Amino acid sequence: MLFRSWLTFTVVIGVVQAVLGFLAVLQHDAIFSELLRQRIAVIAQTTVASYQPIVRLGLPISMIRNGNAIVGRARSMDGDISAVHTFNPSGIIVHSTQHPRPQTVQDEALLHMRLADEVTWGGETETSILSGHNVTTNAGDAIGAVVVVYPKDRLSAASDAVRMDVMRAALLIWFALSAVAFLLLRLILSAPRSAIERLDAISRGDAEVAPEGRTSDPVKGGLFSEEISRLERSLSEAAKRHDRAMRALAEPPGGGESELADQNETQDALRADADPSRSLARAFALRLAPLAAMVIATSAILLGVVAIRDVNRSIEPEMAARSNLIGAIVGENVERALDAGAPLEKLVGAENYFGDMLIQLPEVSYIAVATGRVILEAGQRIDPYLAPPRQRKDVRSHPIMHGGEEVAYVVIDIDPAYISQRFRDVFLDVSVVVLVTVLIAFECMVLLTSRSLTAGLDRLQGLASMHAAGDFSAVTATKARGPIGTLAQRLSDQAEKLHVAATRAFDGAKTEKERRTIKALQTQLCIVNRRPAPLRVSYFTDVRLALFLFAAADELPLAFLPLYTRASENLWPWLDVSVLISLPLAGYLLAILVASPFSRALTNRFGVRLMFLGAAAPMIGAHLGLYYADSAQAVIFWRTITGIGYAFVTLSCQDYVLDSSPAAHRDRTLGVFTLVLFGGVFAGVALGGVLADRLGQQNVFLLSAALIVVSCGLSAWMIAPGTAKGHGGRERLSLQAIAAPLRNRRFASVAFGLAIPSGVVLQAFTSYLVAITLDSIGTSTADIGRALMLYFMGVVAAGPLGGRLADAGVAVDKVALAGAFLSGASLSAFVIWPTESALVLAVAVSGIGFGLVRGAQVSLAMTIAETDLAHLGAAAVLGSLRMLERLGSVVGLLLIAGIAGAAGYTAAAGAIAAWSLAGGAVFALAYFRPVEASETRD
Repeated sequence: MLFRSWLTFTVVIGVVQAVLGFLAVLQHDAIFSELLRQRIAVIAQTTVASYQPIVRLGLPISMIRNGNAIVGRARSMDGDISAVHTFNPSGIIVHSTQHPRPQTVQDEALLHMRLADEVTWGGETETSILSGHNVTTNAGDAIGAVVVVYPKDRLSAASDAVRMDVMRAALLIWFALSAVAFLLLRLILSAPRSAIERLDAISRGDAEVAPEGRTSDPVKGGLFSEEISRLERSLSEAAKRHDRAMRALAEPPGGGESELADQNETQDALRADADPSRSLARAFALRLAPLAAMVIATSAILLGVVAIRDVNRSIEPEMAARSNLIGAIVGENVERALDAGAPLEKLVGAENYFGDMLIQLPEVSYIAVATGRVILEAGQRIDPYLAPPRQRKDVRSHPIMHGGEEVAYVVIDIDPAYISQRFRDVFLDVSVVVLVTVLIAFECMVLLTSRSLTAGLDRLQGLASMHAAGDFSAVTATKARGPIGTLAQRLSDQAEKLHVAATRAFDGAKTEKERRTIKALQTQLCIVNRRPAPLRVSYFTDVRLALFLFAAADELPLAFLPLYTRASENLWPWLDVSVLISLPLAGYLLAILVASPFSRALTNRFGVRLMFLGAAAPMIGAHLGLYYADSAQAVIFWRTITGIGYAFVTLSCQDYVLDSSPAAHRDRTLGVFTLVLFGGVFAGVALGGVLADRLGQQNVFLLSAALIVVSCGLSAWMIAPGTAKGHGGRERLSLQAIAAPLRNRRFASVAFGLAIPSGVVLQAFTSYLVAITLDSIGTSTADIGRALMLYFMGVVAAGPLGGRLADAGVAVDKVALAGAFLSGASLSAFVIWPTESALVLAVAVSGIGFGLVRGAQVSLAMTIAETDLAHLGAAAVLGSLRMLERLGSVVGLLLIAGIAGAAGYTAAAGAIAAWSLAGGAVFALAYFRPVEASETRD
């Protein structure tokens, strides 16, 4: 137990360090590349300024005789520059620093120039960083461009340095925390190890099970005292039950039946020991969760601090080089003007020139040329008392020489708020990565713990409880090692012997009375075949990691999908853009709407495993299609395909949870399901925004496809073939059966008052309106992802809360009502105070509201299906709820998109708030009224 537990912790820590380290290096490379492109863009802009006077006279750039000298001067500003080219719109190079001069510019440079919306553009190739600036006429038409080619050597060197630092730190943290985890686990698991050793002695026959199933010393059970006591009690009762059954089969007819009958009153209590909600895996996870959380969080935080330090240290020289470049360019241009005889005070247009450079380097807030007083200036002073003194902390100055003497100097003031913002972005991105990594690591820990440690104990407990209750129909399906496997095999051998004895007794019976008696004994002992069937113990753990990764993969593009659609080519110019960008999401929801009612029936027929694998296959192709999509209509089509797969996978997993959980624990289990599902959604949304900023939006679709492949592999490995197949019966699904539940007023109030409004909040507000609202005020994709992350963080936090409130005695309907009003109130606050902070707050609070409603609405629907609508069946009731929720989401999304295009984003948010509040009121008025008898009849 100790070694397996420590190995699990070690693997989890390793996963945390590997994922976080990889993403931290990726973050550094993206920031460093952006800073390099911005700096060399200033060089390109300065070079273009030398061409503009001739171009404005109507001459082509090829007519400039000293063009090679101009690009040569640009190259001299940074000795690392590979080349500077001036080329015309067809890509033919007219001036270059390379000898011999190339005929044409790189295809990548020409492509970036043609696709750019602004005069400044840039990109990367395998070996170079490109930054260009267009040469434009007075009318703004581009007649050429200057491109600066910078080698990736500096970026690669910086990346390698950060990678090595992060790798060394990760290994050190891994080893240190693994050692700490070993010591803590050794201390915590000392008592359970003693209990397992007692089981080992029992399995060898060196010790007997206590008559009452208790350990001789209660302390020996330690962490698992209650669970080990239950197991020993089950083993003791199983042995007794087997001996009595063998004697009953060997005695004359009727002799043993009464001996078995007097034990029947204990069967219900013993069968409860096999309840999946009381599994050893759950007990182990609950008790070790604090230690796991501490180890995972500590490893992530330590490496995150190291990563931020290394990123900041790496980009500091580049930040200094940027301001030095401005000082050198300004000083050189002023010196050239002074050499030409122009007085310093008469440099007309210099301030506008300075202003253009400030746009390229946003961290520089102020540039001035001073001689003791300010002569020329651009930007806004950070310190209003910044006077010409040469030196001040955080203010850099560069001398201007003329005739061998210093006649002036350049003052450059860096905006500390911008630098803080830049480092804040780095910190937030790394924090997001830490949170996502912790979630992934925790799911991995649950999986590894279940498979390597507690699965054998769970199977043994389940088999022992069945035998103790008089049910000998099953034997262990897997071969386990150690005392657990030995005890499980002993129970299996006893069941095999009992089946053989029953078969012999029945075949050897001479009279009909003897056969009836033996047949009654077989029925009582659950012996229905000549051989016992393999025991299959299924838990939510079987699907939770695969479901988590699947949900994360599906939601990776959520933060930028409306923006990605808007940037694609539109083949329907007659359609309003606000409606167009909502269509991928509408198609996605429509596909879920069509697929949802048939999910349960298909799961009953094919099982969860085949449903998972079959539905995931088209999703992989759809994400590849999104990667190659070249129009908004292609995005709409492929996103619609993903909706079908999402519906089948998530709903089949939810049906499995509903079918395998006792009714008394349904609310709690649904809370855990919501926690895992929206934990994956949270991870996908949070990470998708960061990756879109770092890798590009298209590449995120490739990562989504890869994650779905991984989730398919996990489902094939973890979920047993045929799991949940036929578990829910063969209810007939038809449109009439789906529409029938609407005749029940309580069900209609759940559908129209809770499910549809909460779906509109999720889809129309969170998945659509938030992204375009934040983008309209200049928010980055990473910031949009972080804002949406708060919504799903609220869902994850509130999901289990609903189950705990239900366990504490709070009615589920009141929990749902509170969630509905909470969502509506938070959106109303944003409508009243339409600020960015109010919007972010509304996102977070509405997530909590949705988390409360999500599990509660399904629980309420299942309760109605088991009482008022029991004659319809759960498939029809849940199918109707899902269909109405998706249909309402699609209609609501299109309506809100139309309102956003016609009246603005704030008005659209107000419509959603009113819808949510009205839905809560409808639910409260309709659900709490007594149900009449006519409402329960079809």
